[in-house]
Amino acid sequence: MRNSFLVFSLFLLIIGCQSKEEKKQIKIVSKIPLNFQMYKTSEMAELMRAMLSENKKLRESIITGDSIGDFNKAFLEIHTAKFTDSSDFDATYPTFANHFIEMQKGIFTIEKVDRKDQFNKVVQACIACHKDRCTGPIPRIEKLLIP
Repeated sequence: MRNSFLVFSLFLLIIGCQSKEEKKQIKIVSKIPLNFQMYKTSEMAELMRAMLSENKKLRESIITGDSIGDFNKAFLEIHTAKFTDSSDFDATYPTFANHFIEMQKGIFTIEKVDRKDQFNKVVQACIACHKDRCTGPIPRIEKLLIP
C-alpha cells in the first residue's frame, strides 16, 4: 500500500511538473488595411530634434570655451514648421517661439563670460514652452542646463 502511494505521488509529481506548451496563432495579413497609416515625423518634431542636437554641441563649446560660430538660421523655422498635433499651435505659441529665438540669438551677441547664463535662459525658454504643450521632451531638455 505504501509503495502504491509512493508510485502514485511520483506519478502526480511528474505530470504536474511537465510544462504545458501553448500554441499561439499568428495571423498573416495579405492586404494592408485601409485605415493603416505609417508614422511620419512632423516638421516641428524634426526641427526640435535638430535644435536639441545643435544645442548639445553649443553647450559643449560653451563649457570648453571654444568658438561657438554663428546663430543657426534654421532655428527660425520654429515659426513655420508644421506640428504633429495642430492644436499645439495656439495663441501663446508665437510668444514662446519669439522668446526662444531672442534668447538663442543672445548667446552669439554677448560676452563670452555671460554665455553660460544666456544658454541656460535658452534651455529655460524651451522648458517653459514644453510645460504648456508636448511635455515628453522635458527630461532631455533639462540635461542641457549647464551647472
